[in-house]
Amino acid sequence: MGDFDNTKRAIGVGKLDDSQRKDMFNKFKSAGGEVIKEKTPPKEDESKRSRPEPKVRQGSVSRGSDEGRSRSGGGGSSSGGSSSKQDSDSYKSQADSKAQYEKEISSFSARFSIKLKCWLSRVTSFGSSDLTPKFMHDFSIRGKQALIELQYSGNELLANQQYSPQLSKALDRINPLLVELLAMGQKLYNGPELTDITEPIMVAPESPVAIERVKNQIYSLFKRMYVLYPYQETLKKSFSQAYDELQKLEGKPSLIYANKKRKVLQEIDTLFEGFFDRLYLVVIRAENKNIPLISRYMENLLGITQDDKPGQRKSGENVPGGKAVETKEDKEADKSKEEDKKEEEVPLSKEQAYGFRLMEMYSISKLRKKFDPKNEFSNIPDSDKALLALFYFYEFDDEYSFVMTTKKIDIKPGSINGVKVDYRQKMLDIYESTRTIIDQFRIYHDILRELEKHKANPGPNYIEASKKLTGIEQKRTGQSRTVRMAIKEFSLKSRDSLLTLIKDMKGKKEIVANMNDVLTLDSMESRKRLNKKPVKQCIMEAYCYLLALHDRIETGDLFGGLVELTPEQMKSSFGVGSDEVKETGSPDASDLENDSSQEVEGKNKSNQEEDLNSDPSASLQTNEDSIDDLSDDDILPTGNPF
Repeated sequence: MGDFDNTKRAIGVGKLDDSQRKDMFNKFKSAGGEVIKEKTPPKEDESKRSRPEPKVRQGSVSRGSDEGRSRSGGGGSSSGGSSSKQDSDSYKSQADSKAQYEKEISSFSARFSIKLKCWLSRVTSFGSSDLTPKFMHDFSIRGKQALIELQYSGNELLANQQYSPQLSKALDRINPLLVELLAMGQKLYNGPELTDITEPIMVAPESPVAIERVKNQIYSLFKRMYVLYPYQETLKKSFSQAYDELQKLEGKPSLIYANKKRKVLQEIDTLFEGFFDRLYLVVIRAENKNIPLISRYMENLLGITQDDKPGQRKSGENVPGGKAVETKEDKEADKSKEEDKKEEEVPLSKEQAYGFRLMEMYSISKLRKKFDPKNEFSNIPDSDKALLALFYFYEFDDEYSFVMTTKKIDIKPGSINGVKVDYRQKMLDIYESTRTIIDQFRIYHDILRELEKHKANPGPNYIEASKKLTGIEQKRTGQSRTVRMAIKEFSLKSRDSLLTLIKDMKGKKEIVANMNDVLTLDSMESRKRLNKKPVKQCIMEAYCYLLALHDRIETGDLFGGLVELTPEQMKSSFGVGSDEVKETGSPDASDLENDSSQEVEGKNKSNQEEDLNSDPSASLQTNEDSIDDLSDDDILPTGNPF
């Protein structure tokens, strides 16, 4: 067609009028020319012309006619049905996709991959989901120390009543996210949660830990770390910037703050580069699904919402997790709450009160004389909680533990749900675990010796000496808790085993065959407090002592993160104005009986003592060393204390 156009231009067709065009046309025709068409209409056009127009289009055109409206209505209903069908198909496809995804991450190859990764990282063995002792020990030492360091640094920066408000304002001028990350780093540490995670490996250092036992606590910790995982560098910047601002406010030498920054940054690396990946392996091993680390599935599993993620705080808002400055009104309100709590305190059961009275029979000086005749523990202060817990354990071991091991108490096997139970062997197994307590206290004593040597010769470098001192004190805190937790675990298991015997003596009388016989000990053991007392009384007194010991470590004066009793606790537990308990006289249990007007020095529990003195099952005769007429109904005066 290009040649034809060129010809038209060459002969000047555009400049000819109608008569000239007609004349030229006739000349071409007379010369044998033919008329041809430039384009042949395609067949598709005919099919398009014959195809009816869509109904919707017709309805939109014929708006004025009823026919148009009816067609339009018909078209709309068809569209609605199509839309609902599409939604249904979409929902079905999503469900199918989710099921396919679940199948994929739970497949044999996925589970094999999980086991392999956990085995290579020494988190679990290949064939078991139990957490390895190596991993648990590593976490209980390095991981726990890192979490404590973050909380310590967070408290120093956010809970300082003098400088924290100014420091927060300075950081807010840079970015409100910095203060928020500091607070979230501070909240990574949760004392009771960490105790639950580390307690099993401290009680049984060589045994693997069942993943189900610590699953919930690890999930909770991993959740708090998960939301901080993308902000590691910003978290480091938060602490670095905060210490720079604190230096400006306090005006101390820069080396001090440089050391603190270095320490906290190291611990952040320890957490997120050393333990975060291994905690992730614990999670997918517990779920037995190869869940991607950064995924919506993982967020849903951990229960993470948008509010849990950083970036919610605005400049000037209260610091999440930080301690607010206490006003006079707050202090008065706290005082009134404490008074209300004291008024609402539930009185001790008679068993607890009697157990406390047994523990009060010795002063600290007498306990030292009895259980540390060589003065091996002379460097440990009287207020040390681990030492006191050990002495009370030694007291139980010396005076009461024979009820768990002697063959003079006739203990018959029993059955629970058709399963035969050897109660004597069960108690022997519990008693065998006491070696762990001694070993853990030796470690604690070695740490105290190390601390004493360091204080005597800290070295010329103040910064390094301060760093080492902090490390040793942290080790002491952790090991003190380990010792007390081991004693608590033993007392709990022993208490429950004796409670089973007590319930039987009160009920079916099938386990303890000689409950009314008087127990006479051999010449070597005749000095024991329970010599020449009925078997049922021996079991009851041992149970009461264990009950009181467990309660003191669980919630009493021997509980808590501090390694030593405060002066107030010393006064309340061992006598006002004295560092030791005033003696009650002879160490024999018969001296526990006092007139109703006489006070027992030490813990002031007058109400409980009146109950004890009035109850025949909790009182002792002065002359006969036995509980007054302890009938079968009096073995548990207040019923089951649990």
